[in-house]
Amino acid sequence: MPDRAKHIRGFLGQSDAVNALLQEIRRREDVIALVRRLLPPAIAGHCRQATIDNGHLALFVDSPVWVDRLRFVSPQLIDALSTQGAVEVTDCRVRVLPDSAGPSPSASSPAVGASHESIACLQRAADDIAHRSLSESLRRLANSLDSME
Repeated sequence: MPDRAKHIRGFLGQSDAVNALLQEIRRREDVIALVRRLLPPAIAGHCRQATIDNGHLALFVDSPVWVDRLRFVSPQLIDALSTQGAVEVTDCRVRVLPDSAGPSPSASSPAVGASHESIACLQRAADDIAHRSLSESLRRLANSLDSME
């Protein structure tokens, strides 16, 4: 038995795929920060997540009350994103995040943040990691997210 257990970062940091996932997480954090800066303050606090995938902006809010308000300002948001030079956005969808305390999301609910790119990164990470249990867990996660789309 080793003197000290190796932290999970030791396994994950060795993988280019995991590093790609971490970069994707940082990119998404940058997107939500930019979107929140461009939204009116009363609405920005209710926007929980934002993803851009192939020019499609998806905004996720904490309550159905904010869906219509965000849809109303989405044309200005798309224009502002274009003028900021951040990304090319062609359309915007607004969804409510499922309540974590409520029933589990149905198969028709969007998988929050589960883009094809994220799923592929998880699969590459699973291929790159030598630790069998961790690799299998990442594969199960990728398969679960893939089946939700």
